[in-house]
Amino acid sequence: MNNVVVIEQSLNQQQVIDQLKPLLDDGTINQTQLAKEIGKSGSVVSQYLNGTYTGRVAEVTEQLNKWLQLRNARKSQIVAPGFVETQTAKQILNALNYAHAAELISVVFGASGVGKSTTCRQYISSNNNCWMITASPAVSGIGECLYEIALELGMDDAPKRKGSLSRAIKRRLSGTGGLLVVDEADHLDYPSLEALRILQEQTGIGLVLVGNNRVYSQLTGGRRNEDFARLFSRVSKKVGIHKAKQNDVNAIANAWQINNQPARNLLQKIAERPGALRNLNQVLRLAATMANGVGKAIDEALIKQAFRELEGDA
Repeated sequence: MNNVVVIEQSLNQQQVIDQLKPLLDDGTINQTQLAKEIGKSGSVVSQYLNGTYTGRVAEVTEQLNKWLQLRNARKSQIVAPGFVETQTAKQILNALNYAHAAELISVVFGASGVGKSTTCRQYISSNNNCWMITASPAVSGIGECLYEIALELGMDDAPKRKGSLSRAIKRRLSGTGGLLVVDEADHLDYPSLEALRILQEQTGIGLVLVGNNRVYSQLTGGRRNEDFARLFSRVSKKVGIHKAKQNDVNAIANAWQINNQPARNLLQKIAERPGALRNLNQVLRLAATMANGVGKAIDEALIKQAFRELEGDA
């Protein structure tokens, strides 16, 4: 059990109103957002809180009860440490910084779950004129890729035609000295990668392509034909990360203040599995919640229990 505290009994209308009023008064949430989160109109919530609602009061009361229960459960969760600068994260940050400062192209590729996306988001939030999009099966062609970039740049009225869109983005990026990060870039087709290369050259921004090993194989073309060689030759820095490092796990264990050696050894084993550090952090979040519930530090037994529960073996 993860010992999450929930409201055990449903509240009546007045009790619900009494619990919601302080949250509304101090700005924790407003009526519009509350209505959206329970799937009701703002007028229904307003009338309910004023005691003048003549509709299905019991139904709204039940929905607000569930909202309060979920909020209470979220409050009881352990807050994980913030960004942890692992050895792998430093490698990725260096690649991002190099592409940004030198206004060139870097590629970060390799295993899933080693912190590539998290580290990129950290860099983006800490620096000016940095933007990040995420490719996907639905965002793989030139048009979709360019439109995602336009939205990230705040160009809500961007044209839909590829030619006009490309020119508008070029005008927006030129002279910014910025950095564009494309996560999950392994989804992009060759024309999209080529469009990004040209955009980078025309605007002088830095460009970082992030993804699994397929990113690298796409750039090489598997055969280094003339087209792919033209693209590959523009890549100035290549960072391949194929598994989580022991120092990465140690840094995360330190951030969670786990000093017990058997527990740290178990964390190393978990990080060797698919998902690596991502799964490790999920296990630690659950283990920390369990530890909080019984008033003890995270130990090997709690980590094992959390791991079994997340794996569905509990």
